[in-house]
Amino acid sequence: MWQNADYWAKLWDEERRNSLYAKQRRERASSKWWDQRSAAFAEHTNEGSSRMRQEKIMNILLRNSFLNPDIEVLDIGSGPGNYALPMASQVKGVVALDPSPKMLAILEKRAAEQGFKNIETVNLAWEEVELDRLRWRKRFGLVFAAMTPGIHDAETLRKMVDASFHGCFYNGFSWRKDLAQKELWRIFYHEEMPPIPADIFYVFHLLYAWGYTPALEFYKRHTERTVSPEQAEQELTLLMEPYQEVMGWREQIRNYVRQKSRNGVFSWRRNFIEGNLVWTV
Repeated sequence: MWQNADYWAKLWDEERRNSLYAKQRRERASSKWWDQRSAAFAEHTNEGSSRMRQEKIMNILLRNSFLNPDIEVLDIGSGPGNYALPMASQVKGVVALDPSPKMLAILEKRAAEQGFKNIETVNLAWEEVELDRLRWRKRFGLVFAAMTPGIHDAETLRKMVDASFHGCFYNGFSWRKDLAQKELWRIFYHEEMPPIPADIFYVFHLLYAWGYTPALEFYKRHTERTVSPEQAEQELTLLMEPYQEVMGWREQIRNYVRQKSRNGVFSWRRNFIEGNLVWTV
């Protein structure tokens, strides 16, 4: 079983089919949806927990000698550049791939402000990438993927491996609890919210079955943000938009935020168990 790649690939597909993500409507979780979330993603970069997470990941990359001035890095699902920018200071160049034009526009603006000229942005989803057409097969010293929906099955993982001639890094959840999202799901559907898939376990087992020796470490993370009711309503509406079929769901979010706010402030709590996975190819 442990070295049966087909077993782990099928198990991963099955968990995905029964997960929260399977409830999304594709047309609502498109690049336009990520465009709308880009400003909030960029804003959260400087929060304490985000900086600590960034430092932890950068330390892992440096400790494993994955960053040096002679290599190029491919950042899959780069977003607004939370990792592409610090990696660019350590390497020859970074190719930042993301399906959201607005995410990449923020990254380009940040790169210009910080004086980086070695970052190339590519506006594509990972599923659309053809390695040979782009001449990306075995091009990169490091292929990097942190919290990206682009790596979601054996095929997208294998393509990640095939783009690297040296090393890969993957970061993903094994467990996540967003209290506001869970409570809103109960309000909308009168049932418990489906779990997120523990993708990182399947990435680990597939790599092992393919003959690699991945190193995996877990850590817990807790975030608590205090935002205005208006901002909370806006962000929760975006978060829940890909799933909605019930009547009056926007009004239900507004009422929920009002009920949960105290003294003009909404406290948003999240708990995570994340995994960091590194391997050489």
